[in-house]
Amino acid sequence: MANKDLGFGKTKLDLSGFEPRPTAVEDEPPISADSIAEKAGFVSREPVERLSRVRKLAEPTDTAYIRAPISVINRLKIYCNENGLSYGQALEEMMRKAGI
Repeated sequence: MANKDLGFGKTKLDLSGFEPRPTAVEDEPPISADSIAEKAGFVSREPVERLSRVRKLAEPTDTAYIRAPISVINRLKIYCNENGLSYGQALEEMMRKAGI
């Protein structure tokens, strides 16, 4: 049973032209699985760290609804955007300037 011919015949296989593939060049960065996945369009499913907002207010807040002409509301919004203020901060600043 050990001498069975499996179809290869009795000739020897010539491997004289066989050479291993060249190794990666030292200057090239290694290819990571993440970069290959990104090129293929895959999106990471790793959880994103959720940051908590730092609040500067030390006292309780309340809500005041104001009905005003749209031109007045737009002026308020422009003022807040230009000065980087919230509506509450703008109200506080305007009241301080008015002496209230």
